[in-house]
Amino acid sequence: MDMQSVSEISVFMYFDYREYIHAILEALQSEGASMRSIQEAAGVPGSAFFSRILDGTRPLSSANAKVLAKAWNLRGEEADYFLGLVQFGNEKNVDKREHLLRKLLAARASKQEYALQDSALQFFSKWYYPVLRDLLPLVPARTSAEKIGRFFTPPLRAPQIKSGIRYLTEAGFIVCDKNGKFSVTSPVVSTPPRVRSTMLRKYHLKNLEINSEVYDSFTSDERSITSVTCSLSKEGFEKVRTEITALREKILAIAQEESNPDRVCHVGFQLVPRAQIPAKEKKA
Repeated sequence: MDMQSVSEISVFMYFDYREYIHAILEALQSEGASMRSIQEAAGVPGSAFFSRILDGTRPLSSANAKVLAKAWNLRGEEADYFLGLVQFGNEKNVDKREHLLRKLLAARASKQEYALQDSALQFFSKWYYPVLRDLLPLVPARTSAEKIGRFFTPPLRAPQIKSGIRYLTEAGFIVCDKNGKFSVTSPVVSTPPRVRSTMLRKYHLKNLEINSEVYDSFTSDERSITSVTCSLSKEGFEKVRTEITALREKILAIAQEESNPDRVCHVGFQLVPRAQIPAKEKKA
C-alpha cells in the first residue's frame, strides 16, 4: 500500500484522533485501497475496527494506537503526538484532560504554523483577557497601564495590563492605530468541543471565584444577582438550556447596539443539578 498520501497528512493539524484517522482512511481509499486491505496492512483486529472507532462506539486503545503509528510510519514527535492525542481523546477526568491538552499545545508550539493558531486558545487562560479586550477601546488613547488596571474589579497591576495588551495584540484580538487608540478585531478560534470545554473550565471557575470576592464591592443598583431552584425533567432541563442560549444571544445583540458604553460586564448563567434521583429509584 502506498503510504505517500499518509505522510502528507500532518498529525499536528488535529486535536481529535478520530478526525486524523478519518483523514488517513480517506487518503488511502482515494488511491484505491479497500477498508479491508487498510485494516490488514495496519494489523488491527476485527472487521469493523475503524467504523466502530469513527462512530464513537469504542475508543482507540493505547496498544492499537501504537500499532497504527507504526503502520502509518509515524516516528519520533509525530508518534508521540498521536499517542498523546489518543490519551486526550479518551480521558474523562477534567484535570488530567487539561494536562494532556497542555502537552499537545507544547508539541505544536515548535511548529510555526500551529503556534500562531494556538495563541488564540490562550484567550481564556486569564479571566481578564476578555475584559481587557472590550475595555481598551473605551479608554482614551495612551492611557497608562497603571490607570487601566485601576478600572478593573478587582484591580490589576500594571505588568498584568501590559502583558495582556501584548498578548491580545500578538494574537490579533485588538489593534492599535498611530494615535494609540485601540479597536477590537474578531479572530476566529475554531477548535473541537473537547478542546473548548477544557480551555474554558478554569476560566468559568475563576470568574465564579472573582464574583464571590467582589460581591460586596458593588451596591444593589450596580449588580444583578438572582437564582432559582426548581424541579425539572430531562426534557425540561434541555428547554431551560435553550432559553439560556437565546437570552445570551439577545444580550450580545443589545451590547452590539450600544453607542456609548462605559463599562465591561460579565454575565454568567449556571444551570447545574443540585440533586438527582437515580432512574432505578424513581421507578420504585
